[in-house]
Amino acid sequence: MTESMASGETPPVSFTEDHVPIEGIGEAITELVELYGGEMKQSEERMRRFILPLRRGVAAGGGVECTLSWVDEEANEAIVTLTCDRHVDAPRIQRILILVAGVVGALMFMIWPFMPQSREFGALAWIGGAIALAVYFLTLRKTSGGIAFDFLQRLARRQRAAVAAEE
Repeated sequence: MTESMASGETPPVSFTEDHVPIEGIGEAITELVELYGGEMKQSEERMRRFILPLRRGVAAGGGVECTLSWVDEEANEAIVTLTCDRHVDAPRIQRILILVAGVVGALMFMIWPFMPQSREFGALAWIGGAIALAVYFLTLRKTSGGIAFDFLQRLARRQRAAVAAEE
């Protein structure tokens, strides 16, 4: 057991992308950090440290510190690793509450015909059914790594598109 896990801290989150072209990657990282409304903290030869906001807007509500590093893999390609200082996924309590709302909505939709005053509960049951369907479609979507995973994917797409445009 590591020291951070023994003290109750969560381990850092890490994402990796293979076969990313490295030509101009430093400038691309800087531009994307500015696009996301983040702030560059440190810049070294094969590493950048920056802070990405958790939410967009004026009242951003904090940020997540990320370290992006790359290691040469093949000619002009690298393995890019993005490590965050904390989890960047949606808060768990919000996910639990939306699932509870979906279950309540589904139950209301299923039992309303059997209620003694089913005519009065009809509209409420349909709203509950709509909520249940919305929650179902939300849970189908794979849980992502939030803004950090999106940042890494966008960087990789941008680098690959730049190489494809040159060819």
